[in-house]
Amino acid sequence: MGKNRWGEIVRDGFVYSSGRFRVGHVERMEGSDLRAMFLPNLSPKGRQVLAKEGESFVRGQLLHYGVSFRENEFSGNAGKCDKVPDHILALREEMHHEWLDDLTSDKLSYYPEFAMDKYFLTAGRPDKTKATTPVGIPFDRSSAYRTGSMCRVAQKVEGLHCATGHGLKTQTVFMGWDKEAVQQAALSHADKEAEETRAAEKQREEERDELHQEYLESLKRKGRQTTCSPAGQYIVDCEAIEQGWDDVNDLTLDIDETDQDGIFRVVFDFGILEGVMLICTEKGKLDEHVSHLDAEDGSDEGDTEEPDSDEGEHAQDEDESEIDDASGDVNRGSGTRGRKRKFQASAPRHEPRKKSRTAGTQPFQYFIKFRCSETGEGQIYPDPEDGTLRFKDKRMAAFLGQVDMPCVGSKIPFSARKISNLPSPHGEVWSDYSHTAYEYARVNRWR
Repeated sequence: MGKNRWGEIVRDGFVYSSGRFRVGHVERMEGSDLRAMFLPNLSPKGRQVLAKEGESFVRGQLLHYGVSFRENEFSGNAGKCDKVPDHILALREEMHHEWLDDLTSDKLSYYPEFAMDKYFLTAGRPDKTKATTPVGIPFDRSSAYRTGSMCRVAQKVEGLHCATGHGLKTQTVFMGWDKEAVQQAALSHADKEAEETRAAEKQREEERDELHQEYLESLKRKGRQTTCSPAGQYIVDCEAIEQGWDDVNDLTLDIDETDQDGIFRVVFDFGILEGVMLICTEKGKLDEHVSHLDAEDGSDEGDTEEPDSDEGEHAQDEDESEIDDASGDVNRGSGTRGRKRKFQASAPRHEPRKKSRTAGTQPFQYFIKFRCSETGEGQIYPDPEDGTLRFKDKRMAAFLGQVDMPCVGSKIPFSARKISNLPSPHGEVWSDYSHTAYEYARVNRWR
């Protein structure tokens, strides 16, 4: 008695799931069909079944009909499979209800008939004692076929009413015996869903901010001797992505040092985009480094021209002005549509190397070179996009940034809060998103 690893109900040699009552993989055949196959002689169809199923078919049918036999003494031609015993019929019904009890509303959306059995029918007849209030079965908001199937099945149950409520994230089919109550449940679905979404977002933000606050407390415990660096793990908020796409997971990035002093690698996961940024406080140095990497990779298409010193200063002034106006306080609530789940800090890679520069002289402004791929079909965008980020203060624990993002828009603001000085381990490098990588992925994508 219990379940197997596939969630099927197992008892007394029988297995039940999704309306199928089996011995192993063998379902019961009608007695009349069995007689035609095996009596008085084995028919061509019987030979075909035995050739495919073997002795397990005969053994399974005997067990379905409650026929006692010895393993070494059955032939399949005794003619005893006429009536299923009551105790086996009762066992099937028990296992059916046990399986139904385990079905969530989400799973029931794929099984309209079983939804009726669970909430509104007993032995195939309407039973108003099972569900005295409206029952809601949720569907994706774009679903048409499955919601239609649920409503059509519900309409076949005498006295059962059905109405659909539409929210921003889901649509829910409500069913019940009281027509007015069902309609009211459908009308209030959007408001109820919005309230639940706000509560989930609030809890999610509290959990994420708790990680950041714990990190800030760790800085206080270390005192003034701490040398601050951009390196570490960050949680990210980007309204353009989180409000523009459903079911976006928590956005993250990790900043790590490179073998070039003053240049950092940023590996990011922005849900719909993932990739690598390179950041540096000196725009000319960053451009030169990117050109060098692209030349090594043979991807000169992504090279950028190095501006003269006056142009560099002018660009930095413009970027500072833009970043100051980007998005306000970094510790604000995210207001996202992300899934309700607690963010878990990844395992650290290593302690960042100590810099000779002191925390008091560390610049707050960094220039960005940005490459990525979209996570749907994996298309790579090899041309580097530009952006900037500015840390909030000398602790380098939070920053505001903006960067041009393919598929999203230009000068997209985002913010990040540090949760650890230790970046997560990543193998991604700048050349993974180069023109060479783009061509390789393009050629092999549909093979």
